[in-house]
Amino acid sequence: MSKLHFKPAMFGALLLGATLAAQAAVVTVLPSDASWGTTGNSGGGSSAITGAAPHLGNGSIELHGDRTRFQKAAGDLGLLNDVLSLTFDWSIAMGSMSNLSPDYTPALRLLVVDGGQFSELIWEGAYNGTYGNTTKGQWYSTGANDKFHRWVTGGPGQTFDGNTQVVLSIDDWADDASSGGNQWYSDAARVYSISVGAGSSVGAGYQAYADNVTYTTTSGSTSYNFELRAGTVPEPASLALVGLALAGAAFAGRKTRR
Repeated sequence: MSKLHFKPAMFGALLLGATLAAQAAVVTVLPSDASWGTTGNSGGGSSAITGAAPHLGNGSIELHGDRTRFQKAAGDLGLLNDVLSLTFDWSIAMGSMSNLSPDYTPALRLLVVDGGQFSELIWEGAYNGTYGNTTKGQWYSTGANDKFHRWVTGGPGQTFDGNTQVVLSIDDWADDASSGGNQWYSDAARVYSISVGAGSSVGAGYQAYADNVTYTTTSGSTSYNFELRAGTVPEPASLALVGLALAGAAFAGRKTRR
């Protein structure tokens, strides 16, 4: 009978994965919770926790129209260098009408301050192969290795390396030597908020939903589930397994950081 042999790196990955899975937390966010709220809906859009499309419980974030934002209250969420991933679940409403792609997805943002520079790392379906592969009314989940683009507020806007727009995973944006050796952030860069929403120019007829925003760092994972009312909210069955796999992959393949 053949025996299963564990390499040291494999054992370390499993150990770290088990630790992170044990530290995974699920936070229920209600409409009365001041820790999250609607903000920056300058395009006439709106965002709120509703029961229109319940997901993993009795509610989700409902997004309407241009430039919607539903954001975590600003605070210190730790060093960017310690972030492994940011994911969420999303759905496009059956009656949604978009001025952009018919498959235009909600956007997931990680807000970062680095000295005097403020920037957003932004997940959108256009950068992750969702266009032409989605069905309205269905829920989808993003992955730990999905790509984010960057917008620097009050500066150059989109980030380019020469003539090529830089699109990286959260882990690679945080890495000291990502994208051909460019260090996009200093070691002191910190995360101060998370938001979901839609970009400008999508149109007043756009409607989508978001839930299960999961923020994972080297210290553990927190999943925010948005509910219309208090009650027993089932923990995502795959949360512990996802934490284990994510942490294991990060441990085994992550570049050494300064």
